[in-house]
Amino acid sequence: MNGIAAMSEQLLSERIRQKLNEVNVAAQTQLSPIQDHVNFTLQQAYFKCAHECFDRRRSQQDISNCVENCSVPVVRAQQGVENEMAKFQTSCAMKI
Repeated sequence: MNGIAAMSEQLLSERIRQKLNEVNVAAQTQLSPIQDHVNFTLQQAYFKCAHECFDRRRSQQDISNCVENCSVPVVRAQQGVENEMAKFQTSCAMKI
């Protein structure tokens, strides 16, 4: 009887892992366009903004502050994507 119970538990664990993998793949597929937007569109805007910060009339500190301010939208967007993915994974894990 113990062998059957252990096999059933192992089979159930494997099915759960497979379902979690399917859910993660589906989530990644859905989030891919958002990640693409963060990685390319927002980063492109960041680099353009940062490029404009470099002006000989500015001090090094002003340039650094300007570049740091340019990075805020990219950092916030990336954190948002990561937070949403973490919430999604947590909610999926809790349902199992």
